[in-house]
Amino acid sequence: MKIIKTTFKAILLAVTFSSLLISCGGDDDVPPVTPVTPAANSSFVKAKVNGQAFSSYIFGTSAASANISGSGSGTLIQVLGSNLNANNISITLYGITETGTYEINPSLDGSVMAYTPGTGGVAYSTGECAGSGGTIVITTLSSTKIEGTFSFIGKDSNTCDTSETKTVTEGSFRGVFVNP
Repeated sequence: MKIIKTTFKAILLAVTFSSLLISCGGDDDVPPVTPVTPAANSSFVKAKVNGQAFSSYIFGTSAASANISGSGSGTLIQVLGSNLNANNISITLYGITETGTYEINPSLDGSVMAYTPGTGGVAYSTGECAGSGGTIVITTLSSTKIEGTFSFIGKDSNTCDTSETKTVTEGSFRGVFVNP
């Protein structure tokens, strides 16, 4: 009986070892997979908010994005930048299709600039309150990107009359569209 157990163990060990050799061989003719490196994000948003620096670069990487949809007077362009504290600056442009200087204020249908603190609950925008508004200068606008400068005074639209304001100055941005 002892000889049978020893022989069985030897056969089992030989079969297991052979299976390992067979399963690990023969793959040499398959070329290695080359990893695809995504294109670097060159979108950004920089500004001063109430005198404090804001940048969408976090540890050398941009936390900004841009997209474009529609055409002609129905063109919608959105640029969003976030910083390390999850504060956001957003630029939404409606019907703007060429370079130039634009006043963004509550009377401009659809276009708005806003600063939203990472704590949430409020957005200081140019969208609805009297006394809010700003200027955007678009220096580049193509099917693949938008660039320019901006400044604005934003108010909380939930409390227009009593709202604290956020003054955004020295703004610059580049939005490389993710969906050109």
